[in-house]
Amino acid sequence: MKNPSQDPNKILEVIKAIENMAGLPNFDLEARQDFKVNIRVDEAVGPAKFKPDPLVPGGYVANSLTVRAMRPDIFMLGNSLDDLSAPYSCDCGQEVDVQFWKFCPYCARPFKLSRFDSR
Repeated sequence: MKNPSQDPNKILEVIKAIENMAGLPNFDLEARQDFKVNIRVDEAVGPAKFKPDPLVPGGYVANSLTVRAMRPDIFMLGNSLDDLSAPYSCDCGQEVDVQFWKFCPYCARPFKLSRFDSR
């Protein structure tokens, strides 16, 4: 079974269920905008970092571990990423936000998320 924390459809269901104080939907999902970002591999870039791509205007470069660790779909609601922030302290000593990563972009360890792990 797919991990619910990585299933964009499950995440979208949670977002749809969030209501404001008046009991109305908190986010207008009909006004959604999709963006695609071009990311090219460059091993000179440190883990979990992105730099503007000198060859592709509007693109970015990142190392191969960072590219593999990235989630393919990220939901942004409004101007802040704090609403869905999910900080995680990895055993390698780095703190990452699991809303952006499938596994640790520094050491490649899988996340141990007790509420989703069946281990």
